[in-house]
Amino acid sequence: MVSFCADIDRLFTEAPFLQRFRLARENGFSSVEFSYPENVDLGCLGDAAAYKGLKVSLISMPLNQAALAFEKKEKQNFLNAFDVLLERADFLECKKIFIPGKIVLQKDFDALRLSFVSALHAIAPRARQSGVKILLGFKNPTENPDFYPASTLEVLELLDELNDDRVFAYLFEVYHAQMCEGGISNTIEALISLIAHVRIAGVPNAAEPDSGEIDYSYVLSLLETQGYQGHVSCSYTPRLETLQGLKWMTRYV
Repeated sequence: MVSFCADIDRLFTEAPFLQRFRLARENGFSSVEFSYPENVDLGCLGDAAAYKGLKVSLISMPLNQAALAFEKKEKQNFLNAFDVLLERADFLECKKIFIPGKIVLQKDFDALRLSFVSALHAIAPRARQSGVKILLGFKNPTENPDFYPASTLEVLELLDELNDDRVFAYLFEVYHAQMCEGGISNTIEALISLIAHVRIAGVPNAAEPDSGEIDYSYVLSLLETQGYQGHVSCSYTPRLETLQGLKWMTRYV
């Protein structure tokens, strides 16, 4: 059975951040994910995140902190930021941290990518010791020009270079993959052992996954058939209010 996760950076935004955890749990979600917020007390966050057995399946490093990994001179600041995030993930009993990419101009590509790989190598022992997976994903280049990584292939190249599947894994965003690659079934079947977290949204509008190009009933069934053990994150922008748009999920929970 699918275990749905709510991306509360995008869902339940009608409510203040700490109230979104309760709303997620009361509306069929077993877990949440979010980008770690500034100026939120960790104790209050822990209480909210534990509401009626709710779990935190994934924490994303804020974009401004993740961007430090691409700058050689900022490497130590990135490591410091990761250590803080690792401590917070441990407190919240979360075992997956997503490190997003950034816009990288072609003229700076080689140097910035080299710094990124070096920074990821540096945090690997910290993550391994804590039993945390570091996830990498991509954004489609149609909507995000010059963003890196920009394809499944570029993520796979990173994972191959890092060469540590105990620590590094793939965050597979079906929306971004369909927008620039297609072949969703083939990707799932070929890479299921590398996929640690899945995000879904309707294509091409990034709204509820109940319309558009992708048959999510088939995709979710395929994930189950392939033995996927992670969460499926509803990471979309509701057409209207979040609760009005959740009717699609009743057939699965």
